Amino acid sequence: MAAARGFYPHQFEGSFAEFKERQLVFELTRQLAAAQFARADRRRSERLWQEVAAEAMDPERIIGLLYGVADHSDGEEMEAVDRAYRERRRQTRRHDRSPLRWMAGLSRRRTAASPRSAPRAGVPARQAAR
Repeated sequence: MAAARGFYPHQFEGSFAEFKERQLVFELTRQLAAAQFARADRRRSERLWQEVAAEAMDPERIIGLLYGVADHSDGEEMEAVDRAYRERRRQTRRHDRSPLRWMAGLSRRRTAASPRSAPRAGVPARQAAR
């Protein structure tokens, strides 16, 4: 029972929806590892990657689990690798939403290369002279 404690729904971090998503990610990773590495089944692998895309999962997360875990049946090892991914993602989101980042976007100067609000008028002079 000690091995199952980490996966029992009473002990998880985040919401129950995040827990279920994490379990789905782990299961898809295990199936992908079997399809790609053990059986070399291209069609099954492609179908599983399509399922990853349909579920809007981050492919980097799946790839990190595929290549970062030696034994995909070891839930604790998968949890450790995934926890590092989630922490990096959380840090990135915090950085993107910081007030300083928002203020930096306001103070950017427009340059000549910035997109115009209206289309160009007429044909450029060089092309008209030809």
